[in-house]
Amino acid sequence: MKILSWNLERPKKNQTTKTEKIKSLIHSENPDIIVLTESNLCLDFGEKYFSLHTNDLPSFHDNQKYFEGENRVSIFSKFPFKKQISTYDSFTSICGLVETRFGELIVYGSIIGSFGGKDFHFENDLKYQKEDIENLSGNICFAGDFNISFSGWKYPSKKVIDETKIFFIDKNLEILTENNKDSAIHTVVSKEFLKDKTYSTKMIETDRKISDHNLIICEISH
Repeated sequence: MKILSWNLERPKKNQTTKTEKIKSLIHSENPDIIVLTESNLCLDFGEKYFSLHTNDLPSFHDNQKYFEGENRVSIFSKFPFKKQISTYDSFTSICGLVETRFGELIVYGSIIGSFGGKDFHFENDLKYQKEDIENLSGNICFAGDFNISFSGWKYPSKKVIDETKIFFIDKNLEILTENNKDSAIHTVVSKEFLKDKTYSTKMIETDRKISDHNLIICEISH
């Protein structure tokens, strides 16, 4: 099972060259689950994917201008969504339950801090998204742009990194992407879901004209 996570750096509806390159790159990886942040509702990956999206952003929100169709998080899945689960902020995270070939999995797609890891938006998102995760019952895949780098450059701070790691340990969650150097894009999965399985992860460098973030792949197999 392949999980892809990527921050698209706010593509616009009329940037067809950029959006076609994004779709081509993603299709070439043939992921089972896609979690996109700083995305746009114009992106579509065909009939084989089901999807959930955070609310499209109004033209002015959180003191920031937005263009038509922009949204913060989208999940695409080859597995149908059995149900959608509410989150604390319908602009910033989205959650749904799927039945994978390894069993049920709650996919929680997120951006923690839409403007980086140094302001009150980040602090609020981290606090309340942790509460969302605590309230979920079952195996979890928590993925997206965390604005936290666990390896390499310590961002936003050692304190935040250490506290977040402790939270994941307490919740029996494995950071599959922990050793990805200087990466804010992460995939975290319940250890129970990973039992008797192996996983691998890779970062794919992308043209900076498309995104300033690498594309992240995590693959789980027996």
